[in-house]
Amino acid sequence: MKPLLKLSDVNSYYGKIRALNDINLEINKGEIVTLLGSNGAGKSTTLKTISSIIRPKSGEIEWNGQSIVGLPPHKIVELGIIHVPEGRRIFGGLTVTENLELGAYVFRKNKKWVKEGIERSFDLFPRLKERSKQLAGTLSGGEQQMVAISRGLMGDPKLLMLDEPSMGLAPIIVQEIMKIIQEINKQGTTILLIEQNAKAALRLANRGYLIEIGNIIMSDTADVLREDDKIIKAYLGV
Repeated sequence: MKPLLKLSDVNSYYGKIRALNDINLEINKGEIVTLLGSNGAGKSTTLKTISSIIRPKSGEIEWNGQSIVGLPPHKIVELGIIHVPEGRRIFGGLTVTENLELGAYVFRKNKKWVKEGIERSFDLFPRLKERSKQLAGTLSGGEQQMVAISRGLMGDPKLLMLDEPSMGLAPIIVQEIMKIIQEINKQGTTILLIEQNAKAALRLANRGYLIEIGNIIMSDTADVLREDDKIIKAYLGV
């Protein structure tokens, strides 16, 4: 079975500085895959390269066996690859509902689909329904993260890429967000997860990759990575 997404020897740069060094990564349909690493290791750059926000200097990125290198970001979205960026990046001056409508831009002409998508988001995050007419910038951090994830889901993702969804959130909210990510996956969405909380990420994930200074240095099942001494010492706080 061919992977849903495959990166082969991908190199990405910021100016003359190489940020990704011959990255190889695969994600199969239905999986949760986590990308672990310290700040500046290249995790967010990997997601931006997949999204075509950054164009790789060399290497191949395949979606269902077809090259997507060189496609503009909106075409990546149309394929069903949705990126929920670090820091949420919601539109604070718009209401919750308006933020969700923007997430459905690809389907904007299908009013029925957009309405049903918003209802699905409210089923997943009942708190957002209560705040549907509230300006997103006035929400709590946890609620803003719910808006960011919901906005991503409005694009009908086949692959949902989440960059640090628990950053800055209280532990009880982190637990709630992780349960929702698991539920999204159970409903059929494949997930690529970057998460500073390595324990939580490895509890959710099927497999994981460890990236350091732009290099993938380890990959295995989540169960194996949880028991690895290097992972334990560096990322699991033991």
